[in-house]
Amino acid sequence: MCFYGPVSVIKKVLPAGSQKSCLLILGLDNAGKSTLTAHLAGFFNGDPKESNKQASEWSLTIGNYKVKLWDINGELKNRQIWPNYYKKAKVLVFVLDSKDAVRLSEARCVLCDVLMHQELNRAPLLIVSNKTDSSGSLPLSTVIDLMGLDRLDGRVWAIKECSTQTGLGVQGVVNWITNEIRRKKQ
Repeated sequence: MCFYGPVSVIKKVLPAGSQKSCLLILGLDNAGKSTLTAHLAGFFNGDPKESNKQASEWSLTIGNYKVKLWDINGELKNRQIWPNYYKKAKVLVFVLDSKDAVRLSEARCVLCDVLMHQELNRAPLLIVSNKTDSSGSLPLSTVIDLMGLDRLDGRVWAIKECSTQTGLGVQGVVNWITNEIRRKKQ
């Protein structure tokens, strides 16, 4: 208990750039979150900190900033732990499977539930439409329509297409995350 006071004082004294930003990666199971996380770890010199069946934590270096990344399991039984990570999240990435049209309505409901949490009001949102290289993947305009993204008002958001399996489009995701982390630090 005696450490709480000094730690909070130190955090107030440290420059903003020296404190960690947090990047939260969510989405339904089998959407490609962990594969995207592996790509991001490669781009940003990721160092795994902790991993279990519910979540994996990574330490990344984006520019001059230390960033904590949480990749949270998307299975229904594990979604109840997601709110535990919202408070510290500065950037939110939601990964969806663009070839699984049946589960897009579930993804829409889940994303809606996530965005209802006040802790995430200021977190910019990146939707990653994954598996776009697969036959039967939906066009971006259809994904935007089915997910109701055109109704997102008052929030910084973007959508990027990619294939985490081949790496196609991952650079666009990396660029967006880099820009948002830098913008949040200014």
